[in-house]
Amino acid sequence: MTRRDDDRLGEPEPSVTLRDLLAVPALQLALVSGLDGLEARVRWSHTTELLDPSPYLRGGELVCTIGTSLTSDEACRTFTTSAAAANVAGICFGLGDVHDEVPTGLSIACEQLGLPLLVAPLGAPFMAISEHLVQRRIEDEFATGERGSRLLADLLAQVRRHASTQELIDRAVQVMGGRLDLLDGDQSIVRSVGPGATGDDPGVRATTGAVTLIWRGAGARPAPSLLASLVRVLDVARHERDIEQDLRRERIGQLLSLVGDRLADPAALDAAISEAGLSSTGLVFSLWPAGAARVLASSFQMPVALGETPSATVAVTGSDTEVRSVAQALGVVCGLSRTVVPGDSARGISEARAAFELARVRGGCVGPEGLTSLEGLLAQQPPERLQPFVDQLLEPLLASDRTRRTDYVATLATFLERDGSLTATARAQFLHVNTVRHRLERMRDLTGRDPLVFNDRVAFAIATWARRSSAGRPM
Repeated sequence: MTRRDDDRLGEPEPSVTLRDLLAVPALQLALVSGLDGLEARVRWSHTTELLDPSPYLRGGELVCTIGTSLTSDEACRTFTTSAAAANVAGICFGLGDVHDEVPTGLSIACEQLGLPLLVAPLGAPFMAISEHLVQRRIEDEFATGERGSRLLADLLAQVRRHASTQELIDRAVQVMGGRLDLLDGDQSIVRSVGPGATGDDPGVRATTGAVTLIWRGAGARPAPSLLASLVRVLDVARHERDIEQDLRRERIGQLLSLVGDRLADPAALDAAISEAGLSSTGLVFSLWPAGAARVLASSFQMPVALGETPSATVAVTGSDTEVRSVAQALGVVCGLSRTVVPGDSARGISEARAAFELARVRGGCVGPEGLTSLEGLLAQQPPERLQPFVDQLLEPLLASDRTRRTDYVATLATFLERDGSLTATARAQFLHVNTVRHRLERMRDLTGRDPLVFNDRVAFAIATWARRSSAGRPM
């Protein structure tokens, strides 16, 4: 049993299929491919622009996207493969906002993986799909009995008005009496509303996903079916808020990327900064591994604005103190900028990008002080600017190592790590000093650059660093 399967124990089989969604005129959906998969049951809809949405999927979702990140066949394959691996029901592509037609790469990838592909025209909001699924799910779970039906209908209306979990539980206790305890996946009480229970009454319990609800009281006990429906309403509310938060973080991530590339005015970030409660006098930008937003949201105690991009999570805080402590506590790499005013946000994001690139090589948390080094300078260069060093200085050595087993690249790396010392290199590689000298001379013959000359040695160091960090850059 997989972890996703375990997460979904106790959930009823969804009643809505892709075929059902296509039959709803108001949704305006059409099928592109995947006729054989139309009986797939849809648990939720999930809107995303991430290339790899799998960390936020539990299986059975209809993944909706307008294709902001689907700019190449490779990106389409990455997106579709990650969705299929998460056992989603299908993909719904929204036309008109970014693409006038479905990307060919997306159609081909869906056909190859047997994943149904639907399209929604411009003006057909993805939220309508979510609302339809919510309505159907709650209808399926309505308990019998007039009081229970009225309560659940009332709570569902409050969910659509974005009521908080606390407000939903308060309303349920008003109608049902007794006390309601809401537990998380670790069975720890998250919220408790109502008077204390008497004795050791185990009460009435219902669980769905990571949400457990327990009713205790001295009055009439609610039917288990009513409590099961109530806990699903709470799960719906939690899921909808998670989706809204994820979408908001993706939008902030897109803005941060545009500002960092100097394609948007820093003032575009003012609303997000203000809503997060950050001061406009000084901001610190930090980059973290992609998909870390939810973990960071629960880890920061200070005000923070979080943005998610396909390659990194971006955090905006008022100082670097907690950033460093959170990075150490989580044990993840992080790159952060100096404190900048909002008008210098582009510089702050650029510094954080460079520091994050260096952190991925070094490990740990790297701040602006780490950029005042050769590695820090190189981390701020675009990859295409460094690639000629690799092509001209390392490729000849790699070719020789492959065909003649010469081990030049390893000797060069050790020589650079030992600050150009022949003796230290020979000792580290268990070689005679003359052997090391001979290999360096052969490198000079193959590349035209002499590792024993300072400027040439720096060029070799640049080439070695560029090759080691060529796995890709953030944002």
